[in-house]
Order: sequence, then C-alpha cells, then structure tokens
Amino acid sequence: MSWTHWTLLGLGFVSGGGIGWWWGRSAALASLSSVLTPDPNPAPPPDPVIDDSLKTELQYTRLAYEMAKQSEQFKAGFLARTSHELRSPINSVISLHQLILADLCDSPDEERDFIRQSYDAAQKMLGLLDQLIAVSKATYGTEQLQIQPVALEDVLMEVQSLTYLQAQNRGQRLELEYPDPDLYVLADPRWLRQAVVNLVDTPIGLMQEGSVRLTVQTNEAAQQVHIQIDDQRPASFWSEPLDLLSLLRSQEGDLATIRAATETPLPSPALSLLVSQTLIELMGGQLEVLAVPQFEADLTCIRCTLPLATAD
Repeated sequence: MSWTHWTLLGLGFVSGGGIGWWWGRSAALASLSSVLTPDPNPAPPPDPVIDDSLKTELQYTRLAYEMAKQSEQFKAGFLARTSHELRSPINSVISLHQLILADLCDSPDEERDFIRQSYDAAQKMLGLLDQLIAVSKATYGTEQLQIQPVALEDVLMEVQSLTYLQAQNRGQRLELEYPDPDLYVLADPRWLRQAVVNLVDTPIGLMQEGSVRLTVQTNEAAQQVHIQIDDQRPASFWSEPLDLLSLLRSQEGDLATIRAATETPLPSPALSLLVSQTLIELMGGQLEVLAVPQFEADLTCIRCTLPLATAD
C-alpha cells in the first residue's frame, strides 16, 4: 500500500470520529433543552386523597350552616310578623277601655258589652302568646321535640274531633280519609296534631260554603308519607300568605311592608300557615302549596310530607 492510500485512510478515520462527536453532542443538547423548557400544557397535580369520613363531616358542616342560616332568616321574619299580630288585640283592649273611662257608653249594657269585647281580645292575645312562645321555644331549642313513631290514624281522629263542629255549624263538608292503622310517621304527636289542625281549621274559617278533604298517600320508595288537604277557600286568600312567606324567606321587606301585607283578623290565616310550616320542618318534614286557585271554583292543595316509620 502506498503512502497515498495510508493518507486517505487516516483522513477517513478523522472525519468519521468528528461526525460521531458532533452527532452525540447535538443529541445531548436536545435532551437538555427538553428538560429545561417548561411544558406548555402541564398535567394537573393528582387530587389529594380525602377519606370518606372527612367527606361526610364536610357535608354535615355544610348542612348545619344552611340550617343555621335558614333559622336566622325565619327568626327575623317571625319576630316582625308576631309583633304585628300582638298589636291588634292590645289596641282593641286599649280602645275599649278608653271608651269606658271617657264615659262614652250610652248605657250600662253597652259598657258591659265593651268590657266583654275587651276580655275576648285579651283572651285572644293570651292564646296567641302561648302559641308563639311554644313555637319559639321549639325553634330555639329550649323545648325538645319528642320525635317518635306516631300512629297517623290516631292523630287524624283527634283532628276531626277538634274541627268537625265548626265545619258542621258553617254547613261545610269535612272529609278525612283515615289511613291504615299500622301506618306510622316520625313526628312529635302534639306538634303534628297542632299543625294539621291549623291546616284544616283555616279553610273552614275562610269559606262560606264548600268542603275540606284530607287524604293520605304513602311513598314506599322514598320512605315518606304525604298528608294532602284540598279545600275550596276563596282565591283572594292567597294574595297575602304567598307574598308573606316569600317576603319572610327573602328578607326583602321592612316592618312597614310586612304590616301592610297582613291587615287581617287575629289570628291571621297567614300566621297559622307559617306556624304549621315551621312545626312540620322542625319535625324533619316539609309543607308545600301544590295548587293555588286562579278562580273561585278551583281548589287549594297543600301537602305535608313526613318520614315514614315503623311501630318499633
């Protein structure tokens, strides 16, 4: 082999080594660049692991907060409402006493009649105070509700005994559909009776004629019992209670607005509806107005939902 061949072979080795070194350096620089350059779409970090007990505790905390907020809203509206309700009998007593003290009675019989009216107004005020104090205690928690399985048939029989005379005297039909004797609901028996009496007695007092019908349906899938009341109260009745309930829940009105919306005799039907709604909710139930009459021939439909229970 001549020296020319040896020279060409050496040049081949040198050029091959240079190309290999340059190729390796380029690959290393590319790898380093990929490490140092941030990814424009980084993957989100993995979610922290939260055990089921913590999730449950968070749900209970959120629920407690919502219940506390609703309770405060109710107390604000309830105070405004009841303060007006109490003014009516107090003003009646004061006015009647002023007539008597000013010697404006035409005869002893008229004076005696004013005294009787004053006594009746005081009795109404006392009864309203007793009812409001009891509801306030239950709402505030100072009076514990005795939640227990209650035979619904027994409660409805008491409701009929407390309301049928008024319906009979006014020439109205009162129809109560008794459920199965083995049907039980979770409730306080005294408060449940009071709430249902309010719901039945209110339309009886408002109607000149018509009927009140109470039925019971069971929802086994949801473990609930529905007490539904259909009546023929005047359509004009609902202009106040619906506005009042929405007003109290939203707290958008001042005391003067609430008073202007509640110029009704004591105790007003709206207050009875509000008390019934409060009692049902305190027992873990729900009160809904399903239908409001648009015309006089239409029916009002109110449904009270309570948890289903067993005799045990």
